[in-house]
Amino acid sequence: MYKNRIVIPPSLRQDCIQALHAAHQGVSRMTARAETSIFWPGITNAIAHVRAQCDDCNRNAPSQPSAPPAPRVEPLYPFQCLCADYFQYKGDTYLVVVDRYSNWPVVERAADGATGLITCLRHIFATYVIPDELSSDRGPEFTSSLTQAFLQQWGVHHRLSSVAFPHSNCRAEIGVKTIKRLIRSNTGPGGNLNTNAFQRAILQYRNAPDPGTKLSPAQCVFGRPIRDFIPIKIGSYSPHPTWRSTLQAREEALRNRHMRDAERWSEYTRQLPPLKVSDTVRIQNQTGPYPTKWDRTGVVLEVRQHDRYVVRVDGSGRATVRNRKFLRKFTPVRTPIPRRSILDDLRILPPHPPADTGTQDSSKAQTPNEDIQEDQSDLPLPPTPPQTPTPQPVTPPTPPTDTPKPPEAAESPPPLPRRSTRQRQQPAWMRDYTT
Repeated sequence: MYKNRIVIPPSLRQDCIQALHAAHQGVSRMTARAETSIFWPGITNAIAHVRAQCDDCNRNAPSQPSAPPAPRVEPLYPFQCLCADYFQYKGDTYLVVVDRYSNWPVVERAADGATGLITCLRHIFATYVIPDELSSDRGPEFTSSLTQAFLQQWGVHHRLSSVAFPHSNCRAEIGVKTIKRLIRSNTGPGGNLNTNAFQRAILQYRNAPDPGTKLSPAQCVFGRPIRDFIPIKIGSYSPHPTWRSTLQAREEALRNRHMRDAERWSEYTRQLPPLKVSDTVRIQNQTGPYPTKWDRTGVVLEVRQHDRYVVRVDGSGRATVRNRKFLRKFTPVRTPIPRRSILDDLRILPPHPPADTGTQDSSKAQTPNEDIQEDQSDLPLPPTPPQTPTPQPVTPPTPPTDTPKPPEAAESPPPLPRRSTRQRQQPAWMRDYTT
C-alpha cells in the first residue's frame, strides 16, 4: 500500500491503464481516478502516453482556445492599409474595399474574376493613393498570378489570411456586414449599384460620425464633411485647421475603445506553444461533413508571422496555410518492425515431396537427403574425404547334420537391410548459414 493506494505489480499495469482509458477521458480525469485507488512509479507518464497514442481521442479532441489578441499596427494616414473581400447578395457577387484608417468604403460589382479585381484596384489607387498594404482572404481572385503581379508592380504588400480563419481579416468582414445593410432595397434590376438610392445611402454612411471618435470617414479623409442631402450650418465645409488635432482626437477616442476591446477579447484565450518546422500535427476540419474533427494530419513546412503555418497535408501532399488554433501537435504511432532470425527462415521453407516408392525397388529407395543431393547436383560441392567401406564379419559355414530341425529353426532368418554406401553431403542451401 502507498498512502491508501494499492501498488500494482508490473504484470497488471497494462490492464489497469486500459481500464482507466475505457471512457476515453483526458489525462486529468484519468489521473484523478487513479489517485483514489492505485499507484505505481511512473503512473502519470503512463496515463499521458496512452492518451497521446489513442487515435479516437486525438480525432475527437475538443477545439483549441483562441489566441489572445495581437497588438495591431495602426495606419498613420488615410488609405495606407486597405482591406478587401467578396460577398454575395441575392445571387450577385460584390467587391468591398475598406480603408482601415477612416473606414471609407468602396463597393463594386464583381466581374471577370482577377481581371475585374485589378481594374477596381487600379481605379482606387489612382483616385485616392497607392496603399502600403492590402489585406484579403485566399479567394481565387486574390491569389491569382495576375493579381500578384499587379500588386508587385505597384509596390503594394499583400497580406493573406489563414484558411477558415476570417478573424485575421476582421475589418473586411465588418465592411461586408455594413455594405449588405446599404444595398438592401437600394440596388437596381440584376443587382445594379448605379442607382440614386444606393449612392445616397453610401453618401450618408461616409458622412456619419463614428460613435467612438465622433469623426466621420469624410472628416478623416478630407478634414471636413462632404455635402449630402442633409443641410448643415454655413461654414461647416471648411477644412479642419490642422490634421494633427484630428489625429490626436482620434487616438484619444480610440484608446478607451481598444482597452475595452482588449479585455473582452482576452477572455477565455490562451497562448498556444509555437510549432517548429518538421513537427507532425493534426489539422482540425472547418468544412465538410465532419467539422471540428481532427481527421487529417500533416507536417509543418514553414513558420510565418501572426501564428500562421504552412503545412503539407498527408495523403494529397498539398501545402496549406493554417492558423495555430487549428493545428495540434502529436506524436505519430509507429509499429516496430519484427526482427527475423535464421530459425524463422527455416520454418517457412517448403517441405520436400516424398519419393515415389511404387515404381522403384525397395533396395534402391532414396532418402530425402539423396533427393536433395540429386536436385543440387548441378551446384559445386565441397570436397569431402573418401570413406572406406566397413568390413562385414564373415560367418563360417555350418556343417550339415542329420539331426532334424524343428519347424521354427528350419526357416532362415530374414536378410538384413543393406545400407547404402553412397556418400552423404550437406545440401547446398545450408551453405548460407554458418555456425
